[in-house]
Amino acid sequence: MAITNLEVYATRLRDDRLSAKLKQTIAHELCESLELLQPQDYARFVTIVWPVIRDLLLKTPPVFVNTAAEQKLRATLLDIVQRIPHSEVVRPIVLEVVTTLVDLVKIENEDNAVTCLKTIYELHRMYRQLLEGIAQPFLDLALELYRNAEQMLKVVDTMDTPASLSTPNTNLMSPSAMSPGPATEASDSAAKNLGKATSSFKVLTEVPIIVVSIIQASRRHAEPFVTSILPLILHMLELSPRAAQGQGLGLGPPEAGGHHLSSAHADLITAQSKTLSFLAFFARGFTALLLPSQERIARLTLHLLCACPAEATATRKEMLIATRHIVSTELRRAFVPLADRFLDMKVLVGTGLASQCILKPFAFSMLADLMHHIRAELSAGQLTRMVGFYAGCMHDHTLSAGVHTMCAKLLHNITECIMQIPDRRHGRVLLLSVLRTFVSSLAAIGDGAAAAISDIQTGHAHAEEA
Repeated sequence: MAITNLEVYATRLRDDRLSAKLKQTIAHELCESLELLQPQDYARFVTIVWPVIRDLLLKTPPVFVNTAAEQKLRATLLDIVQRIPHSEVVRPIVLEVVTTLVDLVKIENEDNAVTCLKTIYELHRMYRQLLEGIAQPFLDLALELYRNAEQMLKVVDTMDTPASLSTPNTNLMSPSAMSPGPATEASDSAAKNLGKATSSFKVLTEVPIIVVSIIQASRRHAEPFVTSILPLILHMLELSPRAAQGQGLGLGPPEAGGHHLSSAHADLITAQSKTLSFLAFFARGFTALLLPSQERIARLTLHLLCACPAEATATRKEMLIATRHIVSTELRRAFVPLADRFLDMKVLVGTGLASQCILKPFAFSMLADLMHHIRAELSAGQLTRMVGFYAGCMHDHTLSAGVHTMCAKLLHNITECIMQIPDRRHGRVLLLSVLRTFVSSLAAIGDGAAAAISDIQTGHAHAEEA
């Protein structure tokens, strides 16, 4: 693309006489032309075009209707910023770009803010040393978003009506930021109102990974930030949609085929799973700060697994991985009173078919780590439940040989704990149950081997006859 073309694009985008719809067309053409730029042209691109994009984004108000021309223009401009190659040509302006994007998150609608946050993460990952200046402003923004979590839930609950799946939320509209034109467009079936970024769980979902990147690059911000945000994180994890509040904290998993959450409620569950991973990161590096809240963390972890919808396989997988990281720290002691609750497949993998097929390896790995470390602290009742659970797993032919081996190791490891049970008769019954499980498993292995040998011999006999 010739340099003169870049100057033409910049001039036309800067022209106040052009309509937003025409500017959006120009911006879209520019966005599609980025792939045609030669590497040596990008330096001129960021010099000529970036200041125009920055001014348009900062000086024009955001719009909260997805079909408005102004919204399409802003989304295209942010897409251009996201597509700029992360090469040396960006280095001189990277701090200005990220500072602009952080400022936009505070005022934008949720869709544009998500694009801003994804771009911030990619730029920070590439230019950590140059972006020390945005660390504190972004951490302050993260604190503000987590403080708004309860208000976000109130907005979500106002959408929990039969029409909420197709009717957009109007409470987040900003009339001052709306252009006068799109009233007719908003009546179109494809039009929807967009929430404000600072009141959106969708936006909050993108925050933890950026905070982790900032803390890894600048440890001096870590301890005061963790101290400030921990109460906000725990409160956010306690939030439940109005439709699910009847279940309470950790009372059990949702009924199969029960209430399906709206997309807004699904955003809450996803944000909570990301936040639990956020908490797991703190648990590994700042365990001492989390120890005073360990019982609360254990209850919340169980609650989130119980509340996760059956169809949210990816979300449950992330929760299981985060739980495994948490129980690998000293916080696992708080899980002792709740240990037998984790010996429930509905809690671990839910009731969804996809979860049942995909998540069992993750669930068993997490559970094995937890039970191995706390086995000496389990009560007689919990040990009884544990023996019954793992014996049942060893008799389940749908599980892999690896899972059967892991279950056998765990049963072997708890025999010493069983021998310490004060009620000797009870302990003897449990040990005999373990022994019977091992014997029956060995018998099944022998039967399987005999059948395999018989099949091989039969095959050889047929081959000889042929």
